[in-house]
Amino acid sequence: VFEDIISLDSRSIQRIIREIDNAQWALALKSASEEVKEVVFTNMSKRLVEMIKEDIEFMGPVRIRDIEEAQQSIVNVIRKLEEDGEIITPRGGDEIIV
Repeated sequence: VFEDIISLDSRSIQRIIREIDNAQWALALKSASEEVKEVVFTNMSKRLVEMIKEDIEFMGPVRIRDIEEAQQSIVNVIRKLEEDGEIITPRGGDEIIV
């Protein structure tokens, strides 16, 4: 789920940020919780954060379906990066990462 991005480490989030278009981030973050926005923005440059916040502000009304599609495509990128071994996503259970 898109909201699970908060459980990722900073290095993984930064890797994901490089893979996603700024316009897609703006759309996906438009209705995201403040916690998710904070985690993503903390891992972006100040200039990029300003650009995305500005995009969100001037975007106007957006269909929730479009936002969900943008969030799902980010989740798909996360899954692909995980499959390729480029990032590690935390899982429930007894899996220990050292």
